[in-house]
Amino acid sequence: MSILINQKNISKTYKDFHGRQFHALREVNLEVEEGDFFMLLGPSGCGKSTLLRIMSGLDSNFTGSQKYMEGLDKKEFGFVFQQFALLPWLTVEENISIGLIAKGNLTKEKKNEVSEIIKSLGLEKVATEYPKELSGGMKQRVGIARALAINPKIIFLDEPFSALDSFTAKILRQELLTMWKEKKITIVMVTHNTEEALQLGSKIGIMSSHLGKIDEIIVNTLPQPRELRSQEFFKMVDKIESLIKI
Repeated sequence: MSILINQKNISKTYKDFHGRQFHALREVNLEVEEGDFFMLLGPSGCGKSTLLRIMSGLDSNFTGSQKYMEGLDKKEFGFVFQQFALLPWLTVEENISIGLIAKGNLTKEKKNEVSEIIKSLGLEKVATEYPKELSGGMKQRVGIARALAINPKIIFLDEPFSALDSFTAKILRQELLTMWKEKKITIVMVTHNTEEALQLGSKIGIMSSHLGKIDEIIVNTLPQPRELRSQEFFKMVDKIESLIKI
């Protein structure tokens, strides 16, 4: 497999209210391979969202080196935020197409692709509505559809389901997993939910509270579709949670 992102000794510091340095990340070494569903798992404050922003190019203020695979363009990155980040004055279809419009690439062929994405995510009936008229689950579907519309090589997701009820989150996890398999894209996703990491991830990077580093990377060998109530699944949950330091 080709390495899409190669990080070496990635560190980042902030200054707190009193001017003291706070280490958000400490010498992180990480490789993301083509086709990975890579989960960054850990409690709040462990640096996982900071690391995701650096990986996606949204944050360039760090030390260490980060290299992308030759020919990989940041324009091929999709990002799904926790708080939806939809433009309230645009319709669902316009929000999904915004990346293509910005690049001047909304051709007839691309419009057809957007229509297919809208259909696959069950957004046909709300395509002409505005974000204020949508439920949280529908808004996040729009966010995922927008990321898919640019035909990305990688999609970065920052706790995309944490603000949703458990029933909606369950449905969207399965839809995301199906799209990953069908489209063969690479996904990097932040979560604090161990079961979610195990259900979705092919690899899981474990981060502990306030240490700013990856303690261990687990290769998830549980077969797909994952049996969430199996003894093997529960054993893996226990193993991973025993590695996380709060």
